Amino acid sequence: MLIRLTLLIAAGLALVLSASGQAADRLAFMPLDPASFADSRNGVVRLLCADAATGHSYVSRAVLLDVSGAGGDNDILLAARHGVTGRAGERQCRVYGEDEETGQIIEMILAPQNPHEDNEFGEDWAILRTAGRLPADITRLQAAGSGPGMTGGLTMVNRVTDNQACRVEQIEDWSDERLIVHSCPSRPGLSGSPMVTMIKGVPHVVGLHVGQYVMLQDDGRRYGVARRLSDHFLATLIAFLETDTAR
Repeated sequence: MLIRLTLLIAAGLALVLSASGQAADRLAFMPLDPASFADSRNGVVRLLCADAATGHSYVSRAVLLDVSGAGGDNDILLAARHGVTGRAGERQCRVYGEDEETGQIIEMILAPQNPHEDNEFGEDWAILRTAGRLPADITRLQAAGSGPGMTGGLTMVNRVTDNQACRVEQIEDWSDERLIVHSCPSRPGLSGSPMVTMIKGVPHVVGLHVGQYVMLQDDGRRYGVARRLSDHFLATLIAFLETDTAR
């Protein structure tokens, strides 16, 4: 089985959803062109999260979504769950490099965890709310659900200048349809970086980079792993926004 031959390494990930509920299924993934990459790159922020249990701080990525809370007085981010939580639960997080009062994370919706889950990446996403509105020059990205079986090229947007396209990998006997296996280069600290595709000429987040698989049966080859923006995730986001509006 794949799980026996694979070493799991938490390295980084990105998942994003479609605020409009528009699905990306029945379309092949398409990587970003240089102009779209430059704009989308500006929508990725760094999170600095302090862990009360250890006293350590951790850096990860998050993507700023093209939605806002009631009254437009805060912003919504999508991040990797393992970047914003620790043994003691939620970490104290803020958007690194931004005003602390504005960029403080004041609310988290964490993916539900199954105690019998044997795949640490399966539900590795979190929806975050900032205390205030981040600067207007940070790009707000749209998101879209992506179903299993999608093929083609993607771009992992992580604020570096290399917009080299990567591809969805097809691995024999891969069974977890929640995840996208990809060829994008990754390293520790990139968890939460969005996987982005073009849909009708507009960049959309379709997943979050969450880590790597090291294929021991394939000379140690490394594959990136991203959590898809599933229908469940989109429904959770929409419900969260609707609840906020009703307050």
